[in-house]
Amino acid sequence: MFRLLKGGIYILFTGSKARRVKNASFEERYKAARECCLKFFKLVKTPVIYNDVKLPEGPVLFVSNHQGTIDPLVIVAALEKPTTFISKQENKKIPIISTWASLLDLIYFDRDDQASAIKMLRESTRWLKSGKSVLIFPEGTRSKSNIVNEFHEASLKPAYLAKATIVPITLCNIYLDFNNIKTNTPYQIRIGTPIFFEEYKNIELKELSEQVRKIIIENMNHDSI
Repeated sequence: MFRLLKGGIYILFTGSKARRVKNASFEERYKAARECCLKFFKLVKTPVIYNDVKLPEGPVLFVSNHQGTIDPLVIVAALEKPTTFISKQENKKIPIISTWASLLDLIYFDRDDQASAIKMLRESTRWLKSGKSVLIFPEGTRSKSNIVNEFHEASLKPAYLAKATIVPITLCNIYLDFNNIKTNTPYQIRIGTPIFFEEYKNIELKELSEQVRKIIIENMNHDSI
């Protein structure tokens, strides 16, 4: 419990670091956010375990299952490649986290508003076309388990429009959220093999969505990270 309290206090004080880098480049802002995430997990003595994959140059659409509240912190700790996230509108209200979210140029949308969802897909496409990377949770909400729910297939459309590389990400046991810290259970991520545009350009969106989901599920059942 003390480790969790210490980590919580640290998160509160990262607001000052966020203010110091607010006028820096996106790459520098992302680096600062990653440093804070890594420091947090070090303080709470709960490692983030992930495999070493050489990510391609240029924009990537990271496609991840979504298990729990802490998913973004774990992903930023694992990903060196500067990346923004697609997030639901409600997350704008979370103190400190929303400050960092604004520095990482998160793309927000309202799940109950179709026009908002279309706008989000357009913004994601523009971001990818500008040469930057985006992470999306195509389940649309947290599963709170190791089950990978069906994907909203339109989530992958920006990759087609921007001719971006797709990289599947599998989160495992992260739905335990802060219980991992209490039980010293590592947070585990498997970064999948990149899928280049030339490999999927002739595949229908629905089929590609199913293929990426299958990869994420298969990596969930992998013996080790």
